[in-house]
Amino acid sequence: MKQAVKKKEIVKKPSILDIKNQIGMVGKTPEDLSKSSADKPMEFITMPEAFQNALKLPGFPMGYMSIITGWSNTGKSTLKNCLIASCINNGIIPVIYETENNFDWTYAIDCGVKATPIYGEVEVEKVDEETGEIFIETENRIVDYSGDFLYFDSSLLAEQYGMNDYSTGKQTKTKRKVAVIEDIAFSINELLDLQDEGKIQQPLCFIWDSVGSLPSFKSYASKTGNNMFDAGALSVAFNTILNNRIPSSRRINNPYSNTFVCVNKIWNDSMNSVGQAASIELKGGRSFYYSSRIIVHLGGLQKASTKKLTATAKGQTYNYGIVSKIRVTKNQLPQPFNVTYEGEIACVHNGLCEVDKLDNYKKEHTKDLIERLEAVSKGTVSNIQLDEVSFVEEENLD
Repeated sequence: MKQAVKKKEIVKKPSILDIKNQIGMVGKTPEDLSKSSADKPMEFITMPEAFQNALKLPGFPMGYMSIITGWSNTGKSTLKNCLIASCINNGIIPVIYETENNFDWTYAIDCGVKATPIYGEVEVEKVDEETGEIFIETENRIVDYSGDFLYFDSSLLAEQYGMNDYSTGKQTKTKRKVAVIEDIAFSINELLDLQDEGKIQQPLCFIWDSVGSLPSFKSYASKTGNNMFDAGALSVAFNTILNNRIPSSRRINNPYSNTFVCVNKIWNDSMNSVGQAASIELKGGRSFYYSSRIIVHLGGLQKASTKKLTATAKGQTYNYGIVSKIRVTKNQLPQPFNVTYEGEIACVHNGLCEVDKLDNYKKEHTKDLIERLEAVSKGTVSNIQLDEVSFVEEENLD
């Protein structure tokens, strides 16, 4: 007699909805769930046409980290100034960390940064030319600048955060006079917290010039300049910022897209053991390289490779700008913005100019160029006429 075949018991698999209920995602509408993972459409902090036409990009992407690299005097400060100006014009708060301590406010204002000088009485040490006696005189000088931006240099960072002990997480009794890498990360987190609390109601763009110019707290405390300490501090202090807080601001349910753009010091790896061409390395290690979505490089790869733009008249020469190569050396933006074009830009007294429009620039700014030629002569020449001015492009071999 044949034995009855038992029917296989069918076990119902839990649905996605069941799983969401199990982990507490109860009562959320499909719209809420989609908002938690969907990004906004791509947004950019718009840069001048010279940048756009050279790289085929509208500007620097919002909600991402970008890096600007290049040798000395290749146009990095010009890009930075144009970025700051664009932020202010578009309702984005630029937070400027100038840890090389050489921010040129006059040039920034010429590039479109809206900054108002604040004057105050300053005591100045002077020497009597007849007696050689030293005396103190009070002068009315520019002591600060105000505008829709936040500005920190090394001394201001140390003043603001110098009591933070990053090895213990506690406050010290004495204040550091030296800014450290962790101060910038602390400042960024502090501002993002204020934004989360509704006390800042604008997008933020953090601009650091430059990575590689500050020691870590561990290097400071040990009184040694240790590159391994500094690279480790960059990785640890900025991990949450670069991998969570900045990219999460792109989400649809976040009202503000925050951005991080840094100028990164570089060095030439000329000790290649297998005889390959030397490569560019970022100071502070490669943690920022891996976190960045786009890297813009100015000048040549092995040297500056720029052209100096000079105007000469009556024996006086004024360097009014440079022509620099510009290229994207890393691009991990979504399509259709994942392009890697390269071209040339002219960095002039008021920002960026397309190279093929330099003749128009000279005509439009003749008065400025002549005034600068007369200024560099320190009063020895005057009344220079346009037909007396000659323009030269000189190859920079640095």
